[in-house]
Amino acid sequence: STKHNSPLTQTRGSFTLQAGSFRQLEQADKLKARLALQGVIANIQTVTINDGDTWHRVRIGPTRDLAELNKTRKRLSAIGVATMVVKNKN
Repeated sequence: STKHNSPLTQTRGSFTLQAGSFRQLEQADKLKARLALQGVIANIQTVTINDGDTWHRVRIGPTRDLAELNKTRKRLSAIGVATMVVKNKN
């Protein structure tokens, strides 16, 4: 797995940034709004995991532009939002 603040250098495929995962949709919405204030467009992906738990993931992307992805990670890290890089299956 990629360390939280190290730049991503792999160039194949596309990537999504996950800025948070919440049980409450309201919390996900708050983070999405906070990101919007930073000029970062995020979407909320609702998933149900095999034990029936529902999570609302705040995600940015997908993108193939690693320079942009790393810039966004740095910007969000500066405001206290840790992101996780997810490699898309493509």
